[in-house]
Formats: sequence, structure tokens, C-alpha cells
Amino acid sequence: METPDSPPPMPPQRLSLAELGSVALGTGPDRMPLSQLYFRTTGRIPRRTFWLHGVLSLLVFTLLGNALLDIAGLANDASGKMVNLVLAWPYIAVTAKRLHDFNRSAWWMLVNFVPGIGSIVVLVATGFLPGTRGANDYGADPLEARARATLSSGH
Repeated sequence: METPDSPPPMPPQRLSLAELGSVALGTGPDRMPLSQLYFRTTGRIPRRTFWLHGVLSLLVFTLLGNALLDIAGLANDASGKMVNLVLAWPYIAVTAKRLHDFNRSAWWMLVNFVPGIGSIVVLVATGFLPGTRGANDYGADPLEARARATLSSGH
């Protein structure tokens, strides 16, 4: 509700194309480069990055890779194994960073091999539970870094 003395509301600011791309790709001054995200096991990432890059984008690449190999005439079994082999390391790297956010070693990924529930336990823990607050043995809190970058950019 506006009063006669209050200033008129500010219209929402539109994001530039570069800013929209940055949001979509999860990049920015507070984020790690995609090469580090997918190919290195050091550092920490928040849940949002895990869901965008560790689950959603790897799922899209899996579907795309299987579709392209199917079009090329490769058998489904062979194409599935090939795509899984190619995407295994990016999955390990992203999940390791998420486990580091809990101050846990990447060796905890071996829980995936527990028959029946291992993969579910790792997905629930890494995807739904918040990480440790503040710095830990694996680096600074990624949420604090994002907050500092947002404050310094004036948004």
C-alpha cells in the first residue's frame, strides 16, 4: 500500500543476456570454473550446484550421449556402458565436492556399492541435507563465498 509520502515502487531490473547465461550455467565470480567442477575433486559445492551440475546436467548428457550412439547404430548395452564410462569421473568429482561440504572424505562414495540402499543414501545426504557452516578441512563455505560476492556486487 502506497502512502502519499512514499516514493513510487522501483520497476524490476531486467537481467542482461550475459547475466542470464551466468545464472543458467551456474557461473560467476563466486563459482568455480566448469573444468574444475567436473574434473577435480578438491573444494566444496552447495546443494544447488550439486543438483544443477551433478544430477541434471549429467542426466541430460547421459540421455544425449545414448541417443547419439543409438542413432549411430551402436547397441543399447554398449552405448550405455560407453556413456557411463565417459561420465563416471565428472560424477565422482562433483559428488566428492559435495561430500567435502559435509567435511567428509570422497571415500564415502563407496557407500554407493551397498546393495539396495547405498545410492539412495548418498543422493539423500548429498542432495537434501545442508553442508557444514563455515570453513572446514576442505575449504571455505561456498554459501558464504556467494553471499560475499553478492554483497560486493551491490545486488
